Amino acid sequence: MGDEFFRELMADALGKSPEELSELLGEPQKICDIFVQRIYLDQELKKFEWGVSVVRFNGNDLEEAATYGVFHSWKLSKKYAKALKEFFTEKGYETHLKGELGE
Repeated sequence: MGDEFFRELMADALGKSPEELSELLGEPQKICDIFVQRIYLDQELKKFEWGVSVVRFNGNDLEEAATYGVFHSWKLSKKYAKALKEFFTEKGYETHLKGELGE
């Protein structure tokens, strides 16, 4: 909350929009977070598969939040997440891998 208030205060003081201020401060406009996480298949939380989800932002606007793939293998989901990271990085996004990566 305080960080957002500070941004708005600075934007008003400088006569800039929050997006213009982000550019001045060197903050990326396009951000992509890629998550590897368990998707549980039962109530007892014993059976699961591995999901790879993408959350993309352009400034403060959410562009997409979706699960791109579900895998039986953790190694395969991790490999897919790394390939997605390369893809979105090439498209100009600051891209981060998150979740259960084992690193």
